[in-house]
Amino acid sequence: MNEFAASTGGTVTAPPEAGIESRRYRVISGCVECASDLTALRRVPGVRDVRVLSATGTLVVEAPATLDDAVLIRTANASGLVLEPTHPRNGAGEEKKAEQTTKRTRWWLRPEMIMLEIAAALLVVVEIMGCYTETKSAATWLSYAVVAVGIVFPARTAFMMLKAKRVSINVLLVVAVAGALALGKVMEAACVVVIFSLGVVLESYVADRARKSIQKLMDLSPALAERFAPDGTVEQVEVEQLEVDDIVLVRPSSRLPTDGTVVQGASWIDASAITGESMPVEVEPGAEVYGGTLNGHAALRIKVAKPFEDTVLARVIKEVEEAQQNRGQAQRFADKFGTIYTPVMIALAVLMAAFGPQVFDISYTDALYRALVVLIVSCSCSLVLSVPVSVVSAVARAARDGVLIKGGAYLEQLAKLRSVAFDKTGTLTLGRPVLLQVHALEGHGETELLTLSASVEAGATHPIAEAIVRAARERGVVVTPADDVEVIPGVGAQSRIDGAMVVVGRVGDLAGNPAAQAALDTVEDAGGTPVAVTVDGRLIGLLGVADELRPEAVTALASLRRVGVKHTTMLTGDRERVAQAIAGRLGIEGVRAQLMPNEKSTAVTSIKQSGVTAMVGDGVNDAPALATADVAVVMGAAGTDVALEMADVALMADDLNKLPYAVALARRANRIIAQNIALSLAVILFLVIFAVAGKFTLTAGVLINEAWALVIIANGLRLLRLTPGLREVGAITKAARSTPADQASGDDGCGCGDSCGTAPVTVKELPQVNALPVASASAPSEGCGCGDNCGTTTVPKISVPVQPTAAEDSCAAGGCGCSSVPADEAVTSSHRI
Repeated sequence: MNEFAASTGGTVTAPPEAGIESRRYRVISGCVECASDLTALRRVPGVRDVRVLSATGTLVVEAPATLDDAVLIRTANASGLVLEPTHPRNGAGEEKKAEQTTKRTRWWLRPEMIMLEIAAALLVVVEIMGCYTETKSAATWLSYAVVAVGIVFPARTAFMMLKAKRVSINVLLVVAVAGALALGKVMEAACVVVIFSLGVVLESYVADRARKSIQKLMDLSPALAERFAPDGTVEQVEVEQLEVDDIVLVRPSSRLPTDGTVVQGASWIDASAITGESMPVEVEPGAEVYGGTLNGHAALRIKVAKPFEDTVLARVIKEVEEAQQNRGQAQRFADKFGTIYTPVMIALAVLMAAFGPQVFDISYTDALYRALVVLIVSCSCSLVLSVPVSVVSAVARAARDGVLIKGGAYLEQLAKLRSVAFDKTGTLTLGRPVLLQVHALEGHGETELLTLSASVEAGATHPIAEAIVRAARERGVVVTPADDVEVIPGVGAQSRIDGAMVVVGRVGDLAGNPAAQAALDTVEDAGGTPVAVTVDGRLIGLLGVADELRPEAVTALASLRRVGVKHTTMLTGDRERVAQAIAGRLGIEGVRAQLMPNEKSTAVTSIKQSGVTAMVGDGVNDAPALATADVAVVMGAAGTDVALEMADVALMADDLNKLPYAVALARRANRIIAQNIALSLAVILFLVIFAVAGKFTLTAGVLINEAWALVIIANGLRLLRLTPGLREVGAITKAARSTPADQASGDDGCGCGDSCGTAPVTVKELPQVNALPVASASAPSEGCGCGDNCGTTTVPKISVPVQPTAAEDSCAAGGCGCSSVPADEAVTSSHRI
């Protein structure tokens, strides 16, 4: 019934010893969503399994590597499915691929479309001829030709459905048309055939919009990569042929073909397509990069880190394709409705034909006609298609903005979310301690305190030690590492300096030392962890170290409350007083402190009593709590395979703003799905009642039916739009994009557009978070990173470069190194802290 032209990644190969591989085929035409169409393929010798990825119109066939593609394609053709391999096994070249793509785009040349076009043209002639008495007889005979031409493909599909002992909408159409012909309603039968077929094509086109949004993700990955051969030359190979540790060349303004590590070159990378981050980031040797991201102004050499099918982009595409497997209640209702709806409509039509004369006092001919109208108005896909289309649209929209939602079930859970539990370290904070306070005691100075503590801690590797050493150097203290530093687990570090034993670590008993107790209270009230510095057992000062809060934590939590989340709780192993201080500054209502990792799952279980609960963590030590929650949300999933696997909802970047965005999108999707179900049921009820009452002709019934189906499906497609409300909740800005069409557009040569100085970077200022440190960005003097001639951008707090590059040369001289990135790719960021 539906026609697809979707593309996806290459062949995914099973373990070699199995001898089985998963092959992917685009469904060019045919009823891919009718499972019975796949029966013949499943019976091919050697075929293990056939799966439908309806989100992209793709068929996955698990078969031996020795089985020829041609056998599977011929078998599918015999069943009414036109398939095309996404990765030809004969190694077809780029010219062959381009030719196939061109053929696919000529949808009007497909056999079913040619038959519909002929039937529609004949129907126009019939309608004209039917207006004149002299030609009415000829119009009637020509109507038979319209039916004969237009019914070919629906009849073939109906025949296959009956062979599989299933009754589909095409079966109802054929029965209705046959009945109309028997009653002498030839012109009406012709109208019904053409209008129904045209409606199916339009429904397929509208529904295909959602699939094309997923195809945009697939198109991010280049088909070819430039790989360095052993002799140092560069060869073009398909990305599927790249092997781990291969070195590939990525040219300026092109997309990375795979995940890997930069080994040579320095540039900026726009990762918005993968992580949803609006600002490009600078990369240099040693940096990890992802396939599908956009390279900036300089060439890079990248060492391949993993096979193509294991790259982040490939895994995201796979999860989005298979999102329909995790079906929500609405989707399960629509599926169940579809299985009982058609038999019920057939039974109603039979009852109308049999008992209509007695009930409505009409002739048997009129009763049979009304029964046919009942059948034709029941030929609707509105409910069955609108719910999956809505789910696919929402999942695709989220994926494009850096949020991976693994199916309709989790979309529904997000929409019902009432409570959110956060892990603290690495989730609400950056997991990077900074020195917050210095309290010198007994007449010692701050510089002396920092000098002694940094000397000892320079020999330790604990994050708190790194924070103390870093802060000392930032304050101009010359750090001389002490000799023979001894690290005592659970206590701290110690070393002998100038004959005195200096210990930096846990705070001991402060009884009888009011000055030290006051300093301790100050540190803990600010949410810091106290660190004692003693010399020969005598306390000379306290240091306050605090984990750095995420810059977007305050705004993200405020946005969560705006979208309807009622309760937020922080789970941490920190002491109660420190945890309460941090929670107070972030606006979190509940705190569960001094928890061991296994105790967090117990805490989540109790929180779930207040309603649907999400657990948000970084996937490092939160596995039990994530598994316990109704929705497991993992941050920074693009960076770790484990996080991507365990998440129900994956925030690809370390950006908490994506969480309220996901909740808002899910609630919008829930509303639209509810609208679609209500509208579908109302329209079905309306059409059936009026058909039984004899208020419709066959032509009027099919027209109203198809029109409403298009409206309902189009309503679901609204989820593809990024509304202003979603943009605001998720702090989403326009991300850089690069296409050949863009690069061909006018540009001044520095990648900043016509006027470099007109790319403002806006910053939303928020109240200070008391004494807790908040991450910030450094600000170069140029607003676009292209040199002095670009002009500057004045920002109240933070100035973030659009494209961080060397500033020595001017744009006029073309030496700023921004390559040919077009003007419309300049980034305007709303960086919230």
